[in-house]
Amino acid sequence: AFALLGGSVAALVIWKWLRKRQIQEKMEEARRTRDEGMRKIAKAVQQFREQVPSAQTDAILSLPLLELTRRLQEGSLSPKTVLYTYLEKALEVTQQTNCLQHFIPECEEQLQEIQEQREKVFFSIKDHIGYKGHLSTCGLVQCLGTVVQEDSVLVKVLKTQGAIPFAVTNVPQSLFNYDCSNPIFGQTLNPLNPQKSPGGSSGGEGALIAGGGSILGIGSDIGGSIRLPSSFCGLCGLKPTAQRLRRLDQCLLNVGMCFPPTPVPCALGPMARDVDSLALCMKALLCQEMFQLDPTVPPIPFNEEVYSGRAALRVGYYDTDGYFPLPPGVRRGLRDT
Repeated sequence: AFALLGGSVAALVIWKWLRKRQIQEKMEEARRTRDEGMRKIAKAVQQFREQVPSAQTDAILSLPLLELTRRLQEGSLSPKTVLYTYLEKALEVTQQTNCLQHFIPECEEQLQEIQEQREKVFFSIKDHIGYKGHLSTCGLVQCLGTVVQEDSVLVKVLKTQGAIPFAVTNVPQSLFNYDCSNPIFGQTLNPLNPQKSPGGSSGGEGALIAGGGSILGIGSDIGGSIRLPSSFCGLCGLKPTAQRLRRLDQCLLNVGMCFPPTPVPCALGPMARDVDSLALCMKALLCQEMFQLDPTVPPIPFNEEVYSGRAALRVGYYDTDGYFPLPPGVRRGLRDT
């Protein structure tokens, strides 16, 4: 009996050691793949800089999204120059903050495929927004090796509008955290203060945009995952009404995960440096392609008259839901606002 017990314990210890070793190897492989992708992008950026040394990087990065879109439409800016400018800046920002999980190398190919469209915009996406051929990990080791088979509806719609995704940003493990760290890709820092957190769970998006490495990002929010990073990083973010853009998280479907239903549904939404950029993104998303691809989205287009009109809006609010009373300081801030 003692021999059998001892053999069982030894087998369990060996099994745990092998399992831990396998997990470690998976994480190391994911990091190597990310680092190799970073080196390839850095090499491509360097080659572009040698070909076009006169590109005005600072001037391009300072343009708000509306002005950048206008200049692309009129042809005074080259989409290729804009893409490589943001790739270069994103490399710099992630070296400082570790905000990227990986680049999307297909962005260069897509640029060539839709060369005739001048109104291209380049955007980043949160890890769990599915992109075909890439990982969607949610910061979980168990999702490594599971490649997304199809673009999420939101990515498909933005592509039809001439937008090109170029980077996937970091998230906290399982997404349920107000910080931004996971055991695979590590801790993301706040670009405004490396001693602080960028917030979560869309913390990689917040850090990348605040650092100037992206002009528009797509995050998600249940209990503050867009709003907190936007606040911590000095950005604008929008959590739309639930189901306004997408009912289910594409990544959870692709990797076969099943989270129990939550009282507050998840909402996908944009993050940017100003409100006009959020509105431009929502106008692009609330189109016929969205309503056709996802019949759960109400076919209600963006209301330009309400957004641009000068009529006063009536805003409803409450300071308690009867279950979670606000601290006095938060209630006072809400009433002052």
